[in-house]
Amino acid sequence: MMSRPGQSFIAAALLLVGGCAPILIGAGAVGGYAISKDSINNSFDLSYSHLYQVSHDVVGKLGLLTQADQERGIIKAVVPGANVTVTIKRLTPRTVQLKVKARNDLLMPKIDVAQAIYNQIVEKL
Repeated sequence: MMSRPGQSFIAAALLLVGGCAPILIGAGAVGGYAISKDSINNSFDLSYSHLYQVSHDVVGKLGLLTQADQERGIIKAVVPGANVTVTIKRLTPRTVQLKVKARNDLLMPKIDVAQAIYNQIVEKL
């Protein structure tokens, strides 16, 4: 039989990871990804242009691109169920950050859409 603190720890851990997308290992990921109410972000040891191009291709296949600015690192699109913004930033000469944000027309967070797009981008890296 497990002790009460052990049971509490397992219950808390299950609550924290419940509903989260699986962590994808590899693809040059610098660390674990971060999740907020409406976005997911992570850092990668990849070229800025490669990450931008992969992100652009994935988002373009999923919905209607409304803005694509490689110089500023912004891709906006309307996909089924959400308005999506993908932001790519240079953190160091070798490290870039990817942020995928999704909200519905009422500006309510759509983390499930953001997770799905993030996962597809990472799979293509």
